Amino acid sequence: MKTIIETIGGAQALLDINFDLQNCFEEQLTETHKTLLQVIRVLEAVQKPLLRHYLGRGRKPLPYTPFMRSIWAKTIFGIDKTSSLITRLKSDPNLRLLCGFKKIPGKASFSRAYRYLASTNITLETLDNLVTSTHKKLVVYHVCRDSTAIQAREKRPRSVMKKRENKPQKRVYKKKGLILKQQVQQTVEASLAALPKDSAFGCKRNSRGNVQFWHGYKLHLDVSDTGFPLSAFVSAANVSDCHAAIILEKMTEQKVSFCYSIMDSAYDANIIRDFIKERGRVPIINPNPRYHSPLDPAKQERYKIRTYVERAYSYLKENLIPKNIYVKGYQKVSFVLMSAVLCLAALRTLQYFIL
Repeated sequence: MKTIIETIGGAQALLDINFDLQNCFEEQLTETHKTLLQVIRVLEAVQKPLLRHYLGRGRKPLPYTPFMRSIWAKTIFGIDKTSSLITRLKSDPNLRLLCGFKKIPGKASFSRAYRYLASTNITLETLDNLVTSTHKKLVVYHVCRDSTAIQAREKRPRSVMKKRENKPQKRVYKKKGLILKQQVQQTVEASLAALPKDSAFGCKRNSRGNVQFWHGYKLHLDVSDTGFPLSAFVSAANVSDCHAAIILEKMTEQKVSFCYSIMDSAYDANIIRDFIKERGRVPIINPNPRYHSPLDPAKQERYKIRTYVERAYSYLKENLIPKNIYVKGYQKVSFVLMSAVLCLAALRTLQYFIL
């Protein structure tokens, strides 16, 4: 069975030309090159222009567009390090032409450009524009919601590494309901700003029922019943899944119309259920057996559709998210992860809306 990249790369390039595309390149285009070309075309159609003005002094700055394309190239080709990307650009003339580089900049130039792009909301805005343009006249029946663990290569803060005093300290827990009540009244921006963003220790029960511990971040994702990523954001690993439900619900309803919100038992909270019902939608949350009775047969059948979000995470981790994330800090890690989600959205667009 062919993968998405093989299917899209083997299809006809979606460009308004009447000549052989291969004549524009020095070497033979592979299926991955063709996929990257079509991903660039889809994303740049909805991305705002990346302008970099010249102030009249010093050397003229390099444009940001080739650097943004190089991020997508790292994602599609599975390159984890910037140094490896530079080596690939120097040895691959087709990739160099696709990204738009006439001369390959140094590693410092890549680092400065990525740091600036990570400080903006360019990936989130592009994802919102892509979802809005593709689902403008459609109704998404099921929205599947879940989170996944992201391992980070960051050291623990010094405050955490200090030795504990002999006297045991009493732990203070914030009530889950208090945070959820605040999120109901807050805007999406305020709720996101209130969530922890620094790398931390996380604990999560995986799909096999085993408890998993890691240090790093969490990627929260809403996907449609076709596996199209609708909304996404990154938080610290110690953020509870239920604290992302209302935020994702608000983010998704601004872009698409949908009927059902499907979640696992980590989102089991009456405030979340009531919030979704007030919006005129049906929450399907796998109940905690200690507090609620099982779902009725009809909802149990619809709950099976939640596997689409698990498949989306599986494809992201196997093909788009680097095996090792070498960048550090919330902004850069979030930029890498959101770029992978953006490429997945472009692939789904080509797969379901264009091809």
